[in-house]
Amino acid sequence: MDEYKARHGGAIDPRTGLPMSPSPAASPGSSVQPYYAANASPVIQQAYSSPTSPQPVQQQPQYTYYNGQGQGQQQNNTYYYNNGSQPGQAGHQEKGGFMSPVAADSESQVQVQSAVLVATHHSQDSTGHNKNDSGPTRTAKVFPINLKSWKHIFSGTPTEYRFEPYHHWQRPGYVYQDVNNYRHRDSAGRVMVRPRSDRYLHHQDGRLRNLIVQCTDDIFAAPGNATWKRTYIRKVSPWKARAATWVIDFSYDPESWNDWGVMVLRAFPAAIAMSFCFWDLTEAKFENSGWYAPVNYTFWGTAKVWGNRLENKNLGVGVSELANNHQIYHVLKPRHLCFLNKPESDQPYGITVRAVDEWEFEEKGDRQRNLDYLFVAFSGEQFPNNSPEHMMALIQMAEHACREAKLPAFWISSHCMLETTENQVDVYRIADILRGAQKMAIVVGPSTKADSAYTATDTDTLIRQWGNRMWTFPEVLLCPGHSIRVYNRAQPSSPMTITKNQFAGRVWADSGDVELSSQLIDHYNGTLSLSRLELAVLLLKCLFARKTHTWFDGDHSYALMGLLRLRPQIDSTDTPFQAFARISLANDSDSLLERAISILPVSQTQSFHDFSDAYQSELWDISPTCQVAAICDNDTVVIDGAHGATIHWDAFYFLTYTTGLSWKRWGATKLMEYQFILFVVGISLCASRQVAPGIILILVYLALWLATPNLVRLSLGGKLTGVQAALFGFEGYLNAPTVERAIFGGNFDRLGWSTNGSPLSCSYINEFGERVGVDPYSSDVNVRNKVEKAKHGGALPGQMRIFTLVDTYNMQMTLFEAERPPSCVFLCGAEGGMRRAVACSYDFTTQTMYRETVLRMPTTSLNRMDRVARFRFGLRRPEEKYAVRPAVATPV
Repeated sequence: MDEYKARHGGAIDPRTGLPMSPSPAASPGSSVQPYYAANASPVIQQAYSSPTSPQPVQQQPQYTYYNGQGQGQQQNNTYYYNNGSQPGQAGHQEKGGFMSPVAADSESQVQVQSAVLVATHHSQDSTGHNKNDSGPTRTAKVFPINLKSWKHIFSGTPTEYRFEPYHHWQRPGYVYQDVNNYRHRDSAGRVMVRPRSDRYLHHQDGRLRNLIVQCTDDIFAAPGNATWKRTYIRKVSPWKARAATWVIDFSYDPESWNDWGVMVLRAFPAAIAMSFCFWDLTEAKFENSGWYAPVNYTFWGTAKVWGNRLENKNLGVGVSELANNHQIYHVLKPRHLCFLNKPESDQPYGITVRAVDEWEFEEKGDRQRNLDYLFVAFSGEQFPNNSPEHMMALIQMAEHACREAKLPAFWISSHCMLETTENQVDVYRIADILRGAQKMAIVVGPSTKADSAYTATDTDTLIRQWGNRMWTFPEVLLCPGHSIRVYNRAQPSSPMTITKNQFAGRVWADSGDVELSSQLIDHYNGTLSLSRLELAVLLLKCLFARKTHTWFDGDHSYALMGLLRLRPQIDSTDTPFQAFARISLANDSDSLLERAISILPVSQTQSFHDFSDAYQSELWDISPTCQVAAICDNDTVVIDGAHGATIHWDAFYFLTYTTGLSWKRWGATKLMEYQFILFVVGISLCASRQVAPGIILILVYLALWLATPNLVRLSLGGKLTGVQAALFGFEGYLNAPTVERAIFGGNFDRLGWSTNGSPLSCSYINEFGERVGVDPYSSDVNVRNKVEKAKHGGALPGQMRIFTLVDTYNMQMTLFEAERPPSCVFLCGAEGGMRRAVACSYDFTTQTMYRETVLRMPTTSLNRMDRVARFRFGLRRPEEKYAVRPAVATPV
């Protein structure tokens, strides 16, 4: 092995078997060193040439690679490939999939590793057979790093002391500016009054407690930049496990006699320690019957609108008086119409605005007369209501269009919405008026407003300006017929005819949603069938992409309401989200709101109506497993029926686990327990002049002593048949062996990385066609840079940070980003064969769980999770309520 390292330039890449330059000493992975099995065949390194490289390559390694965002996704990352240069020299730059990081210049910059993620590499001989088919592919072992743990107390890092478990902790570097006290009632009915701070609900008693987050050594030693308390990561495994694994738990090469000698020397004091530590008569017990820690939550508040109408009967504080109004209230006919004077003539004789009820009363004897009318659409930007000149021109153009259409009347909002008490409601009933019309005409024209940009006169430009307005969008979708006539004020005698199936391409070409708009037109024309969910999603995207003059905050959602069957009554106090939620709650939109909860936003500022998912899934790909029960203030909802679990952030705790019955494992354990007794008895026999039996016992002890490393692996190893389900979290990054040693006492390759747990997850396909999760830190240069930035306090409150979630039931670790450490997870949906785990932080001032991120967990997690009754949920914290300031330093 030493000769192999000497020939190929030092350390070996953990996943490819190719030479790599050592990571910087300050990085978490700096002490990770690989070794290889003795029977492994060497992997031949080949030069890699990018598609744009002028340097040809005869053979390229075969590899398949995946990341957490799906197969084959293009990433905006820069990577370096070795094009035949020596290790440590930079190769070509490429854009593409994740590759291994390297230090091309170890003194100044961390670059990408000069080895490609190779699942298998086949070199062929002259007969076409693979030369290395006879031997297994090289595998690498990663070793844990040493944690400072209690050494932080004496390192000069400011810490506080408390008379509770995990005594030492740090004060937050930032505090909230809000100094008011808030009342909180927990699940047991206990009332506490506390100022705003980061807190969580304890899983055992439901008490409100301060949030203490364990973090890596570098983050703990860096200046405080968070609003929560911090502590360092501790080893929690039993001393008997630590004593046993101490023999082999260090970076070593099994082919090195020096390292083997170190293990033998460690076996002697370990044997003494194990003789005492193994006398443990306490019986291991599973907590919570082996299930995840529950979410001890009870919702004591009220809601603005409950999904069940009976709950809205006793209207209390905060409940909307319009909550019970979910009935259909389509209008069957317009209130007023502009009737033509002498409708049989083509000449302009003017109009008369009349109430439809009055006209029907006069024409009640003529049952052959139908209420036929033309719907005239226009834009208030082109024809301002406060300009008599524009209003006169508009009505003249409308009369001209109506006479050309051979209809006796027309409806136009500027003249037919006369009752001011009903105007606000009629605005949202225009869709019904349009459905009853025989034809629709559009009137456009340049505006004379001094600050207006609508000064063009050609019809194509004016109709595109008209199409930018929100209220014009449903008018095109619902208008009758297969074509629309467009009348230009500047060219009244030359109307333009646009067919509906060509309208999107001609009018909305610059809107950015021309394809979606075209699909909606095809749906309303009957040539394309969209599901209820697809229809609602596409309508929201198109409506929110357009401009409007705001009547109410929820206008975009109310415009959508006109295209749906059930319409809640307009509530002027609704926010945009509340209006959208009320419509979704009232209509059968295939659980649109429940699906949106499980979406992971692409950015921190993504709005609720944007359903872009960081996992590149659509809403219809997610099957909700919870229900929205109510709509509350501050853009929150009440969710019921989700499976939930609490995350332990303050520290790891030792987990009970079973490995099944094995005589070899039982025998190895007993030999390690009692081998030192053999030595003591042997020395005693020799001292009492019974030399022969004494020497025999000493020789047996020496044999067991030399075999201790193998006995340790055999005793503590093996496949787990049962383990305590728990979710642990810590701030920052550590490799899997370090975390496994801290929890279980040693590294037995049981704990690995999730393949698709978060957008930061990385995986690849090995030579057996199996997908294997890999360490994101060593696989993605962007993740590496984020981790390095986090180690030195690079994030401020409100910015994304790096956290790690450890799932002991599935034995997986997941690296993810969030603004705050989430205190619990809720499985709210299923997608792609996994569960969407909505990770939430807790705001005790309003009893609200706010979404911090969305992870993907195996479906088997449901086997160990309890359901959570009604809890208040918010998509994002209102930042104006969480302003912070630097904390005043206090002497320790």
